[in-house]
Amino acid sequence: MKKIILAIMIFYSLTYAYDKAELINDYQNKNFEKVCIDGTISDSRDEAILSLIGNACLKIDNINPLGTIIKRLVSTPKYRENASYFATILLQKKLIYQFMNDNINISNLRLPRTQNILSIVFENLAKHNYTLLDKTIKKIKISAGNKTYILWRTGSMPPKVIINEYKDGILFKHHWYL
Repeated sequence: MKKIILAIMIFYSLTYAYDKAELINDYQNKNFEKVCIDGTISDSRDEAILSLIGNACLKIDNINPLGTIIKRLVSTPKYRENASYFATILLQKKLIYQFMNDNINISNLRLPRTQNILSIVFENLAKHNYTLLDKTIKKIKISAGNKTYILWRTGSMPPKVIINEYKDGILFKHHWYL
């Protein structure tokens, strides 16, 4: 019986090591969707890997798994900082969603500033640095330097918040959040 348990433990550790190496390789090859999806279904406790998975999820606008990752980033100041960064982005997404769908006032809220698009949009919305283009679908335009962000909510249920990011007038990236 001990040999069977030992064999299972060795197999598990080899499988985990392979998965970890594969995850790192996929991240380095910018296969962020695979890292995010595979990483969020794993039960990793390795905080370096969890931070990598969280960053991959941010890169593909899959923000929701960050809530699970945040709880596990606790052992060092760097991992706790990563958890705070992920929590900030997650909160900004939720507040933008409420602003777009429920008309909440976010002008009195101040959150840490990051380079993430949600932080840029949140800060401009909180400061009223935007133009309302269409009241019916709540279409909003934000201009920030050489970038322009157009936000609106879809008519689908539940509604999604779409953010199109333009650089020098050319569509650069399309984001959507639920």
